[in-house]
Amino acid sequence: MPWVTHVDWETTAGKTLRRLIDALPSDREWSLTLFGSSPLQLALEAGFISQDVDLFVSDFGASNDEVAAAISRAGLSKDQTDEQYVQLCDEGNFRTSPRWKARAFTTQIENVRITLPHPIDILIAKLHRLADKDLAAFRLVIERTGHPTEDEMRDELQAAVDLFRPGFDEEMIGDITTNTAVLWQELWGRNINVRQEIIAIAIARRNKGYEPDIPRRDYKAELRRLAEE
Repeated sequence: MPWVTHVDWETTAGKTLRRLIDALPSDREWSLTLFGSSPLQLALEAGFISQDVDLFVSDFGASNDEVAAAISRAGLSKDQTDEQYVQLCDEGNFRTSPRWKARAFTTQIENVRITLPHPIDILIAKLHRLADKDLAAFRLVIERTGHPTEDEMRDELQAAVDLFRPGFDEEMIGDITTNTAVLWQELWGRNINVRQEIIAIAIARRNKGYEPDIPRRDYKAELRRLAEE
């Protein structure tokens, strides 16, 4: 699936990011990764505007506090502006394919390295919520690029099968299994059995890579035995 190499810094998101870049200290390098809708606005459709610019610090040498301070200096936090603001996130908020870093697009603006994930990885991350604007993002990417097709989306979700594991009770995430079924109805007009067509196939493929003679321990039985003793 093609990605683009042009970033439109005259978009709303582009101007917001330039304000943040200007507020970051210029005596060192910075690395930020965008996700959500802003990469699509920057690279595919200038009119695809979101209320915020989601990003996380992808430089292990920088702290969130430093970037948060720059956001505040630029007047770009949510409580400082009625216009587009910057949402500083944790890298773990970008729940997508394990393939994403290999196909991301990176550009340099002054002393700041900006990474834009591939559209397919932006879309996969949106499956956890799949609000109306997330469905609009799917339709936009398909209209502009012709991708993902149904087969491509199925293959990508098989590669990202761990996203379908149950979340922790404390996590604030949606039901990606149900949302995937909704997506198939909305985009391709048919029902999909997520467990059979995505999860089971991916796990079977993964199991082929294990040595067949590896002994399996019944840890549950051992725990019961220990409890009885």
